Amino acid sequence: MLARADREEIPGRDPLETLAAAYGVSRPPRGDLPSGALSLLAEAPDLAATGCWFHADPVHLRADRDQLLLFGGAALGVTGDESAALVAAFNAHFGVDGLELVAPHPGHWYLRVSRVPDLQTQPLHVVSGRPLVAFPPQGSDARALNRWQNEAQMLFYQHPVNLAREDSGRPTISGVWNWGGGVLPQVPREPDLTVADHPLAAGLAAARGAPVLGLGDPDQLPSVLSGSAPSSVLIFWDRLWWPALALDAQGWAAALVELEGLVARLCAALAAGPVGCITLDDGEHRCFTLTRWRQRRFWRRGRGLRGV
Repeated sequence: MLARADREEIPGRDPLETLAAAYGVSRPPRGDLPSGALSLLAEAPDLAATGCWFHADPVHLRADRDQLLLFGGAALGVTGDESAALVAAFNAHFGVDGLELVAPHPGHWYLRVSRVPDLQTQPLHVVSGRPLVAFPPQGSDARALNRWQNEAQMLFYQHPVNLAREDSGRPTISGVWNWGGGVLPQVPREPDLTVADHPLAAGLAAARGAPVLGLGDPDQLPSVLSGSAPSSVLIFWDRLWWPALALDAQGWAAALVELEGLVARLCAALAAGPVGCITLDDGEHRCFTLTRWRQRRFWRRGRGLRGV
């Protein structure tokens, strides 16, 4: 597909901003893409409509010479009981500041603040595995955010949850990483069908009342794409993403095999007729578009991923 498709170089972007742009949502000039409120809409819709929400993902901080490295994501393996205990401790401590931490999923936490702050933050996937000091928040409310994050680190440091995790050889939950703040925005458009596991994709679709399939259901795609097929389908494939960030070569390779199978089914549907065009956007700076005519470019040989 990559060899025969037309390739376009586009300005550098963030994958989540690329996803949101497909629904007509963009990051404001002096602020964050409001992915916190949109993701919460998918995971706790009764909460998302009120207030300003940030992602407040649990993270592990590891000392490396003279700096702290931040790690987050599913690799932390936060359990439901651990999440409930740490969230309760956070809310008991920060209630006087008007903060509320919620955890609709053990690994996905969200922070509600009393007003929309003047802040620009960096997403967890940008910071993960890198020095904490290199990604300070910007804006007039940055000092308050830094104070909340520092106090959360001290609060969690000797918490029984972390003492138990340390005793069992698991990484401690050192604090939270706040990013993607804002109120629930208007979502002006949507694909007819969204296929994704990421809560932001599900939240964007939910804001429009559009249907969503999980990535675990790719075998349903052939039937979905035949007959009265939707005119546009968006697939947000993030199974390669976190293995790459975590330097998990085995997990990345397994996810790539899954992606190859999915693309093969889509290309078969393109050749047979139900699909008219496939566009693959890497979420950063390259876009590949394949039509039925371009699929016949037999003289364009595949060169492997290094040749892309």
